[in-house]
Amino acid sequence: MKQLTQLIGISGTLASGKDTVAEFLVRDFGFTHTSTGDMVRKVARAKYDSVERPVLQKAATELRYKKGAGALVLEALKEPKPLVITGIRTLGEAKALKEAGGVLLFVDAPVEVRYERMKSRLRDNETMLTLEGFQENEAKELYAGPNDEDFNIRGVGEMADIAIQNVLPLDDYIQLAYTKLGLK
Repeated sequence: MKQLTQLIGISGTLASGKDTVAEFLVRDFGFTHTSTGDMVRKVARAKYDSVERPVLQKAATELRYKKGAGALVLEALKEPKPLVITGIRTLGEAKALKEAGGVLLFVDAPVEVRYERMKSRLRDNETMLTLEGFQENEAKELYAGPNDEDFNIRGVGEMADIAIQNVLPLDDYIQLAYTKLGLK
């Protein structure tokens, strides 16, 4: 197995399979995995005693405006390589990854599929969301403004080096990701 990159960033829509790719990169190639979402959950829990999506969005936005648009990625870059960073949600984070020489992978899947995945992972109060509520939450992250600090998953997707649709069975999805990333 040949590894062509030491730094991979993964962005994508909610519950599209970002962390799944990262878990396999850890298992199969020895990557260190850092999740910006986990970083934000830690801040939100400490500051607001909550990790529900609206609180996470608020905490992440405050953090990025206070510490810089790419602060979460810059913090993650302190981890050992090879490194995979998941949850890149702003242009500033995507730029920080690319400036560090990283490859940006964007993952998507049909909204109904992602909604069912979100419900099955049993995280916080997400399981109580309707499909419409899920879509409303996602809209706030797809584009919240033009600044590098603002949620802009759509814009990050346009910056991606590689884009894949997670509509295949798990093993095929992972093999597709590996192929697109140049990993054999």
